[in-house]
Amino acid sequence: MSVVSPEVNKHIADDDAAAASAQTDPDQADVSAQLLAAQLRTLRAQISPHFLYNALNAVAAIIPMDPHRARELLLDFADFTRYTLRHEADTVPLAEELTAVEHYVELERARFAQRLRISLQIAPEVLNAPIPHLSLQPLVENAVQHGLGSTAEGVNVLITAADEGTHVLVSVEDDGPGTDPARLEQLLAGEVQDKDTHIGLRNVDLRLRSIYGPSGGLTCETAPGAGMRAWFRVPKFHAPLIDHHTAFRGSR
Repeated sequence: MSVVSPEVNKHIADDDAAAASAQTDPDQADVSAQLLAAQLRTLRAQISPHFLYNALNAVAAIIPMDPHRARELLLDFADFTRYTLRHEADTVPLAEELTAVEHYVELERARFAQRLRISLQIAPEVLNAPIPHLSLQPLVENAVQHGLGSTAEGVNVLITAADEGTHVLVSVEDDGPGTDPARLEQLLAGEVQDKDTHIGLRNVDLRLRSIYGPSGGLTCETAPGAGMRAWFRVPKFHAPLIDHHTAFRGSR
């Protein structure tokens, strides 16, 4: 069952008008840029408390047994935190977001080991495609948190990036417990405000539509007991609303 944010249909006319106005009205464009920045700040604030404390505890537990592994995890922690807090780019190459996902997954594996199973199907030709900063990682975090929190057997997560000609399809699918589609629809509409309910999905949806228009939001397919698939489609070439050119360079 597909669940698309009801705001896509509810406000499509308003969003189209705002987009057209932003192209001709500098003040409106500035408001749109400020909105994007505010949404990104909110998303960063939501991500950090959910696993950073546990990740550091996991690293502390590993230090006596495997100092080298602990050091690698601390570097993952530092690199992921740096990426999360970066502010100079509205969009990043898909490859950079995937690197952040890798750091995040390594930190979670320190806690859950073999219970967390990640697979990737990434078309090489889309690695340089621009996607919004922190658009893929929250979807992976959502799959991990809800999949692992519901069963002792663990969760399988499939991350896909497919070439669709002029667009890239980015998808995260898990075999976790799924959820009630009506409940998820309320979440995406902003009618539910539960800090433990699919963290980040609403903000990712709002940011995608702010950048790509009302038809460019997040789509979720889910049902109780059937896992979840969350996906979005972005153009391969896109001029961001906030034009920054400073590139992130991380090293170990």
